[in-house]
Amino acid sequence: MKQFFAIQTLILGLFVLLGNGIRSIGTMSLSVSQGEFASFLDISVEKTDVLVEVLLGGAVIALALAPFMISFRTARRIAVVSAFLAAICYAAVGITMHVDPSLDLREIIVIASFALGGFAVAFFAPLAQLSISMLDSDRKRAILTTVWTAAQPIAFLIAPQLVRYVALDIGTGNYFLMLAAMPLVFLLLVPLVFDGRERDGEAVRSPVPWKPLTVFILAVLLFEAWTTSNSLAGIGSILSLALMAGFLALGAYMLSQRRQWIPSGTALPSTAIFLLIVLFILELPTTGLYESAYLVRHLCSAEVITNRATFGAASQVAAVFLTGALLARWPGLRGSLLGLSILLLLAGAVATVFYPAQGIDVPLFYMSKVISAAGMGMVTTVIVSAVVASNGGNKLVMLAPAFVIMFGTEVGIEVMEIVFQTVKLAGLDETMAYQTVFFAQVAAVLVALGLFVGRLLLGLTRRAAASPAAVRV
Repeated sequence: MKQFFAIQTLILGLFVLLGNGIRSIGTMSLSVSQGEFASFLDISVEKTDVLVEVLLGGAVIALALAPFMISFRTARRIAVVSAFLAAICYAAVGITMHVDPSLDLREIIVIASFALGGFAVAFFAPLAQLSISMLDSDRKRAILTTVWTAAQPIAFLIAPQLVRYVALDIGTGNYFLMLAAMPLVFLLLVPLVFDGRERDGEAVRSPVPWKPLTVFILAVLLFEAWTTSNSLAGIGSILSLALMAGFLALGAYMLSQRRQWIPSGTALPSTAIFLLIVLFILELPTTGLYESAYLVRHLCSAEVITNRATFGAASQVAAVFLTGALLARWPGLRGSLLGLSILLLLAGAVATVFYPAQGIDVPLFYMSKVISAAGMGMVTTVIVSAVVASNGGNKLVMLAPAFVIMFGTEVGIEVMEIVFQTVKLAGLDETMAYQTVFFAQVAAVLVALGLFVGRLLLGLTRRAAASPAAVRV
């Protein structure tokens, strides 16, 4: 019997790891192969950011739909459809790179494949979260939540090596054909994980709030169109400004109508919501995009940049597992670990401000990445575990971390791009533009730190007011 449960736990762990890792491997593989796609599509390397944006955009839409589509009854069906669609999209990219059709057809197929592939593979992460919620042991949920959180940095650790040592030998087209098999491996585990179990809450299916969902998806589409326009036409173009105005107007409308869109009787745990807000803010300055871009412009070698990314990913993986182990043994450390992680992120962000004063290859480039990656690993583990533990059966909250991580990353990329382009439009040089981005990243971490300290002081004040000593006073 013990062997059976050990095998079952191993299968579930592999399912969770692949669920949140396949998407990250695909995204990182695209990022590392930007030079190949730039040559194939006859565009500059900077323009290939559009491919990353459409991939992330498809994923954001999928993660917004996931809480309303995924249940114990629909998990298998959604897994089958999304796995086959993801496999077809990755295969389409590989086949197109082999067939080499006309340039216009190449652009259409590659962009559509990454958009649809990002949409399909993004369902894997909430499916993995749903499998974690099936467990009846808090300890097992904590362990598998740690595995889920570690999957992304593990993917970031191995994907560059796969591209360097596999794609270089077999070709980028064959590499994406090979990548198309990974969703099918994930699919093979689905019957072993979702074996017909249902929850009591699944017996009564709540109606889908179509109006707020439609408006929200429209807002995401407007945001994606705006970000793509910023990359292609610039932030000052008429099209970009019009799309920005439409997105802001729709966002203001959503805020004004928010009370009408929360179903009566729905419990939204305030602590979980607060932690998700902090996680979203911390995703903004931690994309790592502009630090790497600056090092390229700074004429650092490719070896320095690759090693820096490898050390950072390894640091993040170690921090995730260490934090998960500490929380499993001492859950009361959650607040202290959250505060420490934000301080580490602040230290890493402040270090980037000094990049322009450094030489070509200095320890600061590595240490800043290792410190900030460790902080991000800690903060993600703490917040995701806390949200999973306090969701109270609310599927919107339970599946929210995957959306917040993905959307926060994309918003962070776009916000920093706006800062960068604004400084250059003001007539300042490129170094000053990068340094302004680095200062903006520090400011974002300080906002998160301020929220954490404010919440901590509020809690202390309330406890003091409720204590007998306070009553006597």
